[in-house]
Amino acid sequence: MADKRTVAEQIKSGFRLAGGWLLGLVWLAIVFAGLGEAFDAAGQFPEGPHAHRFLGYALLTVAGLTMLIAAEYWKRFFPGIMIAAVLNSLLELLRGHAVNHPSVPVSATTAGIHLLVSAGVAVLTLTFKNRKLSLVDRAALLAFVGVFFWQVVDHRFAEVKLVSGALCILIAWTIDRWRRASPSNI
Repeated sequence: MADKRTVAEQIKSGFRLAGGWLLGLVWLAIVFAGLGEAFDAAGQFPEGPHAHRFLGYALLTVAGLTMLIAAEYWKRFFPGIMIAAVLNSLLELLRGHAVNHPSVPVSATTAGIHLLVSAGVAVLTLTFKNRKLSLVDRAALLAFVGVFFWQVVDHRFAEVKLVSGALCILIAWTIDRWRRASPSNI
């Protein structure tokens, strides 16, 4: 079936899509810069704590607030990101090591937890696409993304962190189902 949009509408749509991707990459760069500044090892600096730690936390705060505000726009892409995480977990499970770092072994239990969490979050966030996100949904997404990056920076209790982030998504999903099923909404 032919697209009935005018050329100008198609160009505008293309620029909007490219702008969205560019803003997403800028957001990711802010997150990585914030993580680098906030969680840089203090032992690398003989003068003590890193002088830019405050800047790192400020960047992470800006990224978190941006995510809360823009969650309605990128909720369509989040399940796709989680499906990529499912594929990553499958490769970890099959190969027994981190996908990008063959020298980092990953146990079958850890890979299995990653797989279950990624698949569960992907399925639950698919429902976010069909409704307007509440503050609870936005907070749950922020919590999940936050613990995801936290477990990347600090590997201690990584599985517990991921499961707790997934529980935030599950709680938000449950609250939404409960609100939709309550008699006051009928």
